[in-house]
Amino acid sequence: MGDDSEWMKLPIDQKCEHKVWKARLNGYEEALKLFQRIQDEKSPEWGKFLGLIKKFVTESNAVAQLKGLEAALVFIENAHVAGKTAGEVVSGVVTKVFNQPKARAKELGADICLMYVEIEKAEVVQDELLKGLDNKNPKIVVACIETLRKALSEFGSKIVMLKLVVKVLPKQFESREKAVRDEAKLLAVEIYRWIRDALRPPLQNINSVQLKELEEEWTKLPSSPPKQSRFLRSQQDLKAKFEQQQAQGGEQSDEDEEQAVAAVDPYDLLEPVEILSKMPKDFYEKIEAKKWQERKEALEAVEVLTKNPKLENGDYGDLVRALKKVVGKDANVMLVSMAAKCLAALASGLRKKFGSYAGQVVPTILEKFKEKKLQVVQALQEAIDAIFLTTTLQNLSEDILAVMDNKNPSIKQQASLFLARSFRHCTQATLPKSLLKPFCAALIKQVNDSAPEVRDAAFEALGTAMKVVGEKAVNLFLADLDKLKLDKIKECADKVELPGGRKGAAGGAAEKKPGAKAAPAAEPPSRSSAPPKKTQTAAASKPSSGPPKKGKAASSAGGKTKKTSDSKEVAETELSPEACEDLAAGVLPASCLQQLDSANWKERLASMEEFQRAVETMDKAVMPCQALVRMLAKKPGWKETNFQVMQMKLHIAALVAQRGQFSKTSASVVLDGLVDKIGDVKCGGNAKEALTAVGEACSLPWTAEQVVSMAFAQKNPKNQAETLNWLANAMKEFGFAGINVKGFINNVKTALGATNPAVRTAAITLLGVMHLYMGAPLRMFFEDEKPALLSQIDAEFEKMQGQSPPAPTRFTKKAAAEEEGDEGEEQDEDGGGGGGGGQDIMDLLPRTDISDKISSDLVSKIGDKNWKIRKEGLDETAAVISEAKFITANIGELPLALKGRLGDSNKILVQQTLSILQQLAAAMGPGLKQHVKALGFPIITVLGDSKPNLRTAAMVTLQAWVEQTGMKDWLEGEDLSEELKRENPFLRQEVFGWLSEKLPTLRTVPGDLMLCVPLLFTCLEDRNADVRKKAQDALPTFMMHLGYDKMIKATGKLKVQNPNRTFSVPGSELLG
Repeated sequence: MGDDSEWMKLPIDQKCEHKVWKARLNGYEEALKLFQRIQDEKSPEWGKFLGLIKKFVTESNAVAQLKGLEAALVFIENAHVAGKTAGEVVSGVVTKVFNQPKARAKELGADICLMYVEIEKAEVVQDELLKGLDNKNPKIVVACIETLRKALSEFGSKIVMLKLVVKVLPKQFESREKAVRDEAKLLAVEIYRWIRDALRPPLQNINSVQLKELEEEWTKLPSSPPKQSRFLRSQQDLKAKFEQQQAQGGEQSDEDEEQAVAAVDPYDLLEPVEILSKMPKDFYEKIEAKKWQERKEALEAVEVLTKNPKLENGDYGDLVRALKKVVGKDANVMLVSMAAKCLAALASGLRKKFGSYAGQVVPTILEKFKEKKLQVVQALQEAIDAIFLTTTLQNLSEDILAVMDNKNPSIKQQASLFLARSFRHCTQATLPKSLLKPFCAALIKQVNDSAPEVRDAAFEALGTAMKVVGEKAVNLFLADLDKLKLDKIKECADKVELPGGRKGAAGGAAEKKPGAKAAPAAEPPSRSSAPPKKTQTAAASKPSSGPPKKGKAASSAGGKTKKTSDSKEVAETELSPEACEDLAAGVLPASCLQQLDSANWKERLASMEEFQRAVETMDKAVMPCQALVRMLAKKPGWKETNFQVMQMKLHIAALVAQRGQFSKTSASVVLDGLVDKIGDVKCGGNAKEALTAVGEACSLPWTAEQVVSMAFAQKNPKNQAETLNWLANAMKEFGFAGINVKGFINNVKTALGATNPAVRTAAITLLGVMHLYMGAPLRMFFEDEKPALLSQIDAEFEKMQGQSPPAPTRFTKKAAAEEEGDEGEEQDEDGGGGGGGGQDIMDLLPRTDISDKISSDLVSKIGDKNWKIRKEGLDETAAVISEAKFITANIGELPLALKGRLGDSNKILVQQTLSILQQLAAAMGPGLKQHVKALGFPIITVLGDSKPNLRTAAMVTLQAWVEQTGMKDWLEGEDLSEELKRENPFLRQEVFGWLSEKLPTLRTVPGDLMLCVPLLFTCLEDRNADVRKKAQDALPTFMMHLGYDKMIKATGKLKVQNPNRTFSVPGSELLG
């Protein structure tokens, strides 16, 4: 064996590896002393022992092992590089320490595991302990459960991921060993302390006696939430706060108590169940059977399967279509109820994964609300409420608004009640003005409905909206309601209780501060985890940064104005001629009124001069605008033959509009005369000045619509040309917000066909200005014009290329104050084109509903076995979209049909499908958002195709879609990370290349982007050089949004193959 002197002279690290146990024991003792002496956590001395720490804990000699464990614990606590040893050391503790008879060894082993958790290696420790639960030695299993319990007790449920623990917990209750069952019971009690009733569903199938014992233990637990008592190295600020609270007697604020426990969704703790393969083989035949008993059998089979609370993701398209058909067309109300319940269960079991089917089902459910039987209505309500939680109100808005004018009162009532329930789950961020405005307009109509149940439902919906976003935000859209109705809405708002006991914004400014912190908790667990947008107040007070986005310039660019008393539109009844004369006599000199209709033009001129002086000095509050403009229209009125008098008259009309509370009623008196003089050589300038003043008082969209229709009702080409010229200039001054595109395009087409060249030229000039705001979609309206005329239009559009819409210099009085709020709130946060900025303009375009043209025959053709028939179906689809030009988001069952063709074996058809999807993006605009999940992600799948031309086409299609939808919907949820899991090098390099371009353009990203980080790290070491390159390009863009700390923490989940591998990142280094 040799003399001890042989190994006494060896260095410490060599002693630790010596074959003699005494040498190793001595080595461990000296290593312990050395570790305690080293002050610098980054000292190179630590590196010498990096590969030996596992041997410290797996020592075969029991005496030496104890000392090795002590040394390892000090190493892990103090060495900067200790984290790299976590996996192998904890694995060694589980297999070689937890089976030891000595309690001290097990205690040190548990301490080592907890120390790794403290140095940010919780995931690795948890994985190894969970592996230990499968060990055949019950001592090891007991020790692993006990260590997990200690980790949870000390670090809390935010650090220990309970989902994986709860998944294996029921199995421990089935163990033959009493010690394992007892320790599992203690762990279940500890878990219950942290997540309460969320633990019940996963344990519902354990032995009833054990469950009863657990129930008894759970009732003994204190009601106060548990607190984290041990902290990670990155949580030192929390540790200081905890110690301070302990020193002050352990008092904790309500806010801290709320944040002490991480909210756990029971759904997350459940294992998904795959049901598609378990469906009866004859289901689709039976569901179409003529006998209702057979259809009932088919639905009963599905009902049993869908009762599983969490379902595995899959292609549920055929099942959803079958259930939708029963709901919409089956005459048996019992079967309708069963199908609705199946849809509700599917939505609840799939959650966000059901979102891609929501758009197909919701219109059918809303229409079916015409059914009056209570059991059917309740089933439909359950279904639509469950479906709502899988998508967003924005995605469903078009379908809801479509039925708000339905003749059936039951449909209107239930649509409003659904809105009221949906609003409860919204916040100020998820219910912006752009979404609230059309809903309020539709609900205001229902408030005046003849059916009392429709009125009551509308009041409830408006009251709920008021509770959520605040009285001030909703009142903007309620100007036409009388006081009684407003009081009723406020009364409804007071009765509304929001989920989670959160406070709404209805309390006004005084409640905004405390309400701000409660808002994020309002979302149900199934909603998006994306960070909340700014509140209205914050958004409105912060000016927009960067250049105005296309289509938004009309409302977002330019200066701001202070809110004045003119913020409400002036409503005025039409006065009689006698009343107007009486009012005018009270503010104008008698001589002025007497000389208005004098035969001597000089007297009429003098009268106008007096009139002007009186208006200039008149108090705005007492100015009778309607009476004054009626005096101007008094004979000879707008037929005045003297140009000097007419110039004065037009100037006074402008002054009254600028200085008084000028209503649309007053404007109607003067507009006809102004249009009649707009083409006059001497008076045209004054007429345009007056029209602009009216536009400021009554809004440009309204004024322009009246003026253009009046001009084209005449046959005077000079007036028509000058009206179009005035409108082109006015658009630049006011911006494009609210303009009735459809109405103007019809008049412009008339002007383009005029025989007078000045009218045609003015029309083309106007189109050029409109192109500044609308961009390429404008041209689609004129594709059927003659080639010569179209070339002139194209030439005008070409002049506008590269130009941005000018900042507005004029504002409508009643809207000037609102501009601030609208601008901040409706800013595009997605970084894409149409997601927010372009939406306002694109929404102005007249759209065609093509759902009736997407027939079942067409869908069958697209899915036919014969590729020629499939191509024929695709050709017909392209023709339908092309003919409609601009379409609504309702495209029936087309999404699922096109999705199938993206995976077609015939690559020509895949290419054609991608072309149709590009066509769809241009035609549908921002409404495309609701099809991102169903149709958008299959485009990403095509990026993995081996053919370069298909990948190129897929990327062009993807960019076209993102331009309309923005990026948010693409980054939310698990869909993007699921695509990256395909391990396709082409797909991965294309997606990471795309993300590296898009992410830097975004201000915020959804938290779900974090799901892609492990795959990004994997791709950094991919065998394919292009994948590695694109992943490295994307890495800093991920870090820009997620932060360095989160990215570093995510590396802890990696299995380190080469601990010295370094990823180079601009500005920093990440150790893999």
